[in-house]
Amino acid sequence: MQEETKVSVVKISNRLFAIEIKHIREILPLPKVTRMPNVEPQFYGVFNLRGKIVPLIDIAPVFGFERQKPKQDYFVVICDVNGKVSGVLTEKVLDMRVLESELLRIPDNEVEENLLPFVSAVYKKGKEKPIYVLDMTSVFESSELNKYRFE
Repeated sequence: MQEETKVSVVKISNRLFAIEIKHIREILPLPKVTRMPNVEPQFYGVFNLRGKIVPLIDIAPVFGFERQKPKQDYFVVICDVNGKVSGVLTEKVLDMRVLESELLRIPDNEVEENLLPFVSAVYKKGKEKPIYVLDMTSVFESSELNKYRFE
């Protein structure tokens, strides 16, 4: 039997995603963001986090979805993936939970094709909407994000 997976469940483009707690430094309300000229849509801008400039990424375009239009009630999940630190724009942070291993499935043809490279598992409990467990290493190492430098 697999170990249980501790995650934070977030909403992005009206879908539920799980980010493993081991990748999360903190979660905060959407800060004041400075937009960057001439960058691709997945880079929303940068913000100041206690004196450090942090990039804010919108992973919706990486997944082939429309760019999010942030509202004041959006959140930022500060992720650290192999030393790359960035804020991930989310519509909502729903909860933190433990995903029971027996309810995790390998992604199959019911997962949108553009999500497959970034999803390590699908969590489905009863009639609830599926939760896509993100492989944050694949997200941060994707060609769409890897062309820019993270600190």
